Amino acid sequence: MQNSTNASEKISVNKPLANEELYEFDVIGMNCSGCAQSIKSYLEKTKGVNSVEVNFTSEICGVTYRPAQISRSEIKKHVESLGFGVSSDDDEYETDIKRKKSLNLLRLKIYVSAILSLIIMFLSMKDHFNIPFIHLPEKAVLIILFALTSVVIFWCGEKFIRGTYNSLKSRKFDMNTLISLGSLSSFFYSTAIAANTVFDLKIEAFNSNKEVYFETAAMIVTFILIGNYLETVLKTKTQSSVKKLKDLQAKVVNIIRDGNELFVPFKKVKLTDIVIVKTGDKIPVDGPLIEGFGVVDESAMTGESLPIEKSIGDFLISGTVLKNGFLKMTAEKVGDDTMLSRIIALVKDASAQKPKIQKLADKISAVFVPVVILISIVTFAVWYFALNTPFDKSLLFAVSVLIIACPCALGLASPIAIVLGVGRAAENGILFNNIDGIENLMKVNTMCFDKTGTLTTGVINVKNVYVFNGYTRDQILKMIYSLEKHSSHPIAKSIVKYSLDNNITSSFEVKDFITETGLGVSALVNDKRVTVGNEEFLKKNNVSFSNIIFEASKSNLFVAINGEISGVVEIDDELKENAASVIKKLKKKGIDIFMISGDNDSAARRVAIELEIEDYSSRTLPDEKEKIVTALQSKSRNVGMVGDGINDAPSLAKANVGIAVGTGQDIAIDSADVILVKDDLNNLLKAINISKKTVTVIKENFFWAFFYNALAIPIAAGVFVPFGIVIGPVMAAMLMAFSDVVTVLGNSLRLKYVKIDG
Repeated sequence: MQNSTNASEKISVNKPLANEELYEFDVIGMNCSGCAQSIKSYLEKTKGVNSVEVNFTSEICGVTYRPAQISRSEIKKHVESLGFGVSSDDDEYETDIKRKKSLNLLRLKIYVSAILSLIIMFLSMKDHFNIPFIHLPEKAVLIILFALTSVVIFWCGEKFIRGTYNSLKSRKFDMNTLISLGSLSSFFYSTAIAANTVFDLKIEAFNSNKEVYFETAAMIVTFILIGNYLETVLKTKTQSSVKKLKDLQAKVVNIIRDGNELFVPFKKVKLTDIVIVKTGDKIPVDGPLIEGFGVVDESAMTGESLPIEKSIGDFLISGTVLKNGFLKMTAEKVGDDTMLSRIIALVKDASAQKPKIQKLADKISAVFVPVVILISIVTFAVWYFALNTPFDKSLLFAVSVLIIACPCALGLASPIAIVLGVGRAAENGILFNNIDGIENLMKVNTMCFDKTGTLTTGVINVKNVYVFNGYTRDQILKMIYSLEKHSSHPIAKSIVKYSLDNNITSSFEVKDFITETGLGVSALVNDKRVTVGNEEFLKKNNVSFSNIIFEASKSNLFVAINGEISGVVEIDDELKENAASVIKKLKKKGIDIFMISGDNDSAARRVAIELEIEDYSSRTLPDEKEKIVTALQSKSRNVGMVGDGINDAPSLAKANVGIAVGTGQDIAIDSADVILVKDDLNNLLKAINISKKTVTVIKENFFWAFFYNALAIPIAAGVFVPFGIVIGPVMAAMLMAFSDVVTVLGNSLRLKYVKIDG
């Protein structure tokens, strides 16, 4: 059964109530989903704030508030008090600068942390290496170790301490809490031992043990910083979508107001202003054409593959481009009401409403952290109070528990697997624009495709020429070649190219050339009236269609000679070579297919039939595409959207996974989660397989990391001391590092060799 959808209903947008306002701003400095949750929890408890949505991936926070009770500056201060930077749309440039500085600072901290950690480890084990030229007094070594580790912990790892403070402030445990516990417990324990030695304090509780574990604290911070950096690099690639959309808007608009010709900023254009658009200009507002004519490229906004000739009375859309001509239009929709502004709003809104994937590690941490703390406390209490063990040794068991439970493996389980998966994808012409795309792609069960430029080549071609009434094909070709070479229309150029490719090089004399915008052309060719155009144009010129039956679904142009149909020119863009096979393979995977096209009904229907796609839409505008995706999601479908144009940006952003064809426009690419660089639809199948393999490896990493902790924590707590099995902090740190190598790196490296072909 064939279902054709024409999404003509209006978008319903949730807006603040009359006494409320919406404040949207960028948040700088979030390093995990727990940060986003902390901001949300904290602001929702603030007087005057009604609702809060924080998107970790896009780093955007939206706050609905009552201006009578709280101001924007106060909201900003509240967020900044949690240790995050805040930037609104008014200072986007500063936001970009802050993000770059933040990333550069993180990179610097990794370098410093890694170098200092190696020095700390070297000094801690100098006696084991027996290097003769290093003869430092024990007290000097302890002071150096303390100083270097302090830099690593409190400067390089400052974000983890701040994150722990914020999580405790909002009464939620996350990965930061575990990281801080593991690193700070070994640091403060070692500091106490070092102080007792350096200052000869002779504290009895620390007299029996003089071994310090500064290298353990430093390596914990270094490992996690590297994982955070890998994740941040991927995340920062997704921040420019809205900015690039705004760059498409005309910055200055040429208008006529009160009889005066002016140049005003886009935001200053008023309703009923007369807007002047010249060749090459972007049409800045929406409204009817009142003077002039021209050829407009609307493919970016409507998906229509053919440029449209506009005549007086036709409606012009913002964001489209005047390829040729001169236009005067009335500004009917300006500012935030224009089509392009609505697309910008849709992209922002859709990005903010993307399903927030809770990191598995953060979910478990909410339970795991208090459990580990409890085990550590119980361990100390049992050894010190119940078994009468010396204070320092009892504390050592407790510290060992915290260290071995520190989630280095958890912190690296996802980033390392993702980086390897992303690298494997890049080798095959696939780019993942953000981390969520990898996890979400494997869940897609409904795949939506744009038609033009995605399933088809998007290149205007003459597919065939059919002849009637006794004319030969060469005769018809020579006549239309003679006529069309006088036109600069893109279709005319395609006809001329097709004629030349078919060895038509000479032409007839042309007189009385007439063109009618958007309909066709006519002239005396070799003393015969030749008319080429669409069905409407020929009927307008009294040409009868009674003697011809030809399916109009093929985007045809008709050729009439002296008032009689004598030929048909089939204009179309062809299906991509592998489109049919990819659609079939997706269906075999159990994925439903939906084609969303801005093209006309007949063209969309033809492609749907050829590809055996039952569900499709036609003449679908950008906001309607987004609405179709939303409707599918409302039926509990995980939706993937494949597109290549500006008109696809809202639906790409709204979909669970947006997939852009690499030859498409920048904004479609930036709005997408996945980019097919080589414009090869087979890579869509590879991307799905990489997604499944990567997520499987991540889950395995988490399993082995927790399975390892489940075994190691009781040993660290001293449960097996009666059997001669004891793990101190150094051994705990080594085993922790071992778990990183075996459970994370070893397992993740499989991604470099797994089969990913469709």
